Amino acid sequence: MWNKWICLLGVLCLFACRTRWQDTSVQAAKEEQLQHAVRQLQAEGYHTLAGKLPLEEQLAESWRYQREKDGSGEVRYFVVSAKSKGDSFDAARVQAESLAKVQLAGLMETHIGQLVTNRLETSDGNTVMQTVASSKNLVTTRLSNVYPLLEVYRECRDGEIEVQLVMGCDRRWASEIAWAVISAEAVQSPSRGGSFSFSLTGLDQAYRNGESLRFSLIAEQDCYYHLFVFDADGVEQLYPGAYEEISLYKKGVEYFFPRNQWVAYSVEKGNYPVRYEQNILLVVATRKDIPFTGEVTVGNVLGWLRRIPEELRSEQYFSFLSE
Repeated sequence: MWNKWICLLGVLCLFACRTRWQDTSVQAAKEEQLQHAVRQLQAEGYHTLAGKLPLEEQLAESWRYQREKDGSGEVRYFVVSAKSKGDSFDAARVQAESLAKVQLAGLMETHIGQLVTNRLETSDGNTVMQTVASSKNLVTTRLSNVYPLLEVYRECRDGEIEVQLVMGCDRRWASEIAWAVISAEAVQSPSRGGSFSFSLTGLDQAYRNGESLRFSLIAEQDCYYHLFVFDADGVEQLYPGAYEEISLYKKGVEYFFPRNQWVAYSVEKGNYPVRYEQNILLVVATRKDIPFTGEVTVGNVLGWLRRIPEELRSEQYFSFLSE
């Protein structure tokens, strides 16, 4: 009996030692790969900016972002690299960042195509791809929550500066903002043809966390308003709400929102490691009282909007930043 326990204990010890040795070997291999990549960049003449993290730490961080998964096992971040040359560091960096955003929009095409298929309730491949392709440039310009993971530069023989960037953004945030832009078709777009027009004034370009939205609306037609805000976490209905009932608004009259002096449309920045976050305010004006019902989700809000006949509605999208 004792011999059996001793044998079992020995097997367990050997297994534990082997597992630890394997873990140590894997870690050593990763460290060697990292050091090799650092040496290669240094051999190519790349340097980091003063005040930035050392090259080794930047590179390790960029690799960590590429490996990290979310709760469902999907890649948590979109990560791309781009390089560009210019007469100065700033010029080269701006161009490299632009190229990185284009690459990010390309990575997002397949994922956004699935969102379009699901949320627009269509399986027409041509419709899906046309919708994504027509909005790709808009998506690129609205990708504000993109942060550099690796930022190095070198001086070229022709006197120009070459900047290499590795940039990443949260996959969920990027997809939702891209979807909001696609659904808008154009930020601050004019009213759709065949519908009446209205105008919004007083919306600032950026708000600090905790500040409140205040703006006014005026329409050329008697109408009912519905207000929604899209952000990285989805969508929120501003009006009507628990303390602000739906009402008919007369044409040519300027109305200020919030309607109730005790109500505040507070801006809340999400927990993302960037200074600014993109938000989109959707204003829907309808000739008849057509209430939105059900759970407030991106799909439900846009589904409700599409079901309203075009001759009865007018909608516009307005962007602002939160910090």
